[in-house]
Amino acid sequence: MDTNDLTALMNDRSLAYRFLARAYRTAPDLAFIEALRQGGADERPADDPLEAFFNELAVASAEQIRIDVAADYNRLFLGMGPHPIAPYESVFSSAEGLLMQEARDEVVAVYRSEGFAVEDAFNLPEDHLSLELEFMALMAERTALSLEAESPDEAERCLSVQRAFLEDHLGCWVPAFCDAVSEQARTTFFRGLARMTNEQVEADRTLIASL
Repeated sequence: MDTNDLTALMNDRSLAYRFLARAYRTAPDLAFIEALRQGGADERPADDPLEAFFNELAVASAEQIRIDVAADYNRLFLGMGPHPIAPYESVFSSAEGLLMQEARDEVVAVYRSEGFAVEDAFNLPEDHLSLELEFMALMAERTALSLEAESPDEAERCLSVQRAFLEDHLGCWVPAFCDAVSEQARTTFFRGLARMTNEQVEADRTLIASL
């Protein structure tokens, strides 16, 4: 793979991670749904995890879709259902299933080492899935910028950070999290998103290891 292809791949990865991060950060608003509707008109990959959702979006009102998806988000992740799924690494990785455990401290250390600042407005533990995905997006973007600047050593360092983060963090808990979401989600959006997230992380582990 030449430098231009690798740069494009890193930019594509960054966009994918930013989309996933946004989807888990807060309940989707109307602007998010409308953006998905516009994007759904573009050619999509075969076996798209969100195909069923886009089919619904093509025939239903954006507002109704927003209501349904927001309700599912609240039920799944905000404790408004009987079996909420905490989108935090600590809950899935600690023996006690509690927040603010060792995993949270570890990701904070990684964030700080890379100058990744969590917004004050995001008043939740730092091992929230959205933040871990946003961190990966940032590191993929930095890899692309390093390649464009002809700094291969820095690009390799950024890839090493991503490889370690996938192995030590995302890869350790995202599969179980996505399985739980797939089982409990009521909307095609979150069922598809869970599959997309798991596929992204698993494929990325293989990809980054190969690089």
